[in-house]
Amino acid sequence: MRILAWHGWLLEGTGSNVYAARVAAEWRRQGHDVALLCQQPRPERFEFVDASGTVDARGVSELAPTPARPATGRVVCLRPAIGRLLPVFVYDEYEGFAVKRFVDLTDDELAAYLDRNVAALRAAVAWHRPDAVVAGHAIPGAVVARRALDGARYVAKIHGSDLEYAIRLDRRYRELAREGLGGAALAVGASEDVLRRTVQLAPEAEGRTRVVPPGVEIDRWRPRPREDALARAAERLEADPDRRRGRPTSTDDRVAGLLAARDAAGLHALAASYDQGAPDPGAARRLRALAGHRGPLVGYLGKLIPEKGVERLVEAFALLPPDARLVLVGFGGFREWIAALAVALDRGDGEAARWLAEASPMKLELSPDEVAGARGIAGRVAFTGRLDHRYAPAVVAGLDVLVVPSTLDEAFGMVAAEGAAAGALPLVARHSALAEVARALERAAGFPDALSFAPGPGATRRLADALRRLLELPPAEAGRIRAAVRGHVASEWTWERTSQRLLAAAAGEVSPK
Repeated sequence: MRILAWHGWLLEGTGSNVYAARVAAEWRRQGHDVALLCQQPRPERFEFVDASGTVDARGVSELAPTPARPATGRVVCLRPAIGRLLPVFVYDEYEGFAVKRFVDLTDDELAAYLDRNVAALRAAVAWHRPDAVVAGHAIPGAVVARRALDGARYVAKIHGSDLEYAIRLDRRYRELAREGLGGAALAVGASEDVLRRTVQLAPEAEGRTRVVPPGVEIDRWRPRPREDALARAAERLEADPDRRRGRPTSTDDRVAGLLAARDAAGLHALAASYDQGAPDPGAARRLRALAGHRGPLVGYLGKLIPEKGVERLVEAFALLPPDARLVLVGFGGFREWIAALAVALDRGDGEAARWLAEASPMKLELSPDEVAGARGIAGRVAFTGRLDHRYAPAVVAGLDVLVVPSTLDEAFGMVAAEGAAAGALPLVARHSALAEVARALERAAGFPDALSFAPGPGATRRLADALRRLLELPPAEAGRIRAAVRGHVASEWTWERTSQRLLAAAAGEVSPK
């Protein structure tokens, strides 16, 4: 089958980027011919891309072959010519682009961005003549597809960031979502929760929704002994030249100084002083130190932004026994505030913690006595910076528990599924689609309410209590639960099943079970 997929960004980093990449790779493996529109600057880095080029109103450029692993299908990566402006839902740096949040675009900027994508998609359709079209996100993908396809069938793939960071906040995007979803054959989402929110914001989608859970690379996310997993990740990191661009260890001293000066602007600006997309130069050393640790190891994997609730985990960790360790894997503009919280707790400085709560979005809950009792915590907390899928699966395999403390309404909870596949017990905030993921894993394990905690006021102590319960499980019982939740992921949440279900939706077929 000839498939065309529109995705507005890259093929790595965020959940929707990974989704676009993995589904395209699966379609290729299954023998399909895929045209993938995205802004990936170096598609030759991906082993499933057979050729690449650009596309604009004039048509598709000459294609450049790329080295790809043999398969019965084919993926051509086409980069729409949109100019230098790249709109995003959550601000990040993108090499070669001027980045603005969707909600910050002027009307003229938004119109030009949409027009260029419509022209590129229309040209790609004329060139590829697809049997099925998938447009990523309620905006901009759905409206781009409606305007480009002149009544032809397409499905819109909802991810959640489109709802919460644009459509809910800005009338322009509600109108665009209603236009795009009104023309879609189906709105496909990862969970019942995200589809309910979609219909609330764009009633035109009602009666035309389908749940298609995302997948996990089971062979990549797999259990491994801690010492071997972390040592191998450290060895690969030491050979990665990108780490030289990451956050210097000396930044810790700058954070401490800015905290002492109560300099909020300085903390905010500090995150721009290094490459957020690179691992920390010291990440390998920190992972080697954790490889030999025999006590509990708790972790976080994801963006370091206020909506992810990482401060909740750091505070809860401060209430755990001193033999526990915490590793924070991720990147984002809020990292230095999290680092400042670790400094305040390390010093037992209640005044500094109170200032952080007043000067930032963090909702801190520890009492002055608990802050004082956290003294010395810095030696038990390790940051790594961004670790992509070359490293993250091994690090997660070394964990006892992977915490997903997000306060944002999530579309699924991909990290929880990846953690379960890698052998880390997932522990998630019990709300939005995270609650759906938690219930599924808890049912699989026969362990009600043990892999989730209630959000809201008091969540710090509830999270700490839940962590203690999991970390105190007898080894045999913990092993049984790990096997059960991995088994659920391996049978229900794989990219093979995701790609088949998504293609069935796009082609107008009954979704496979």
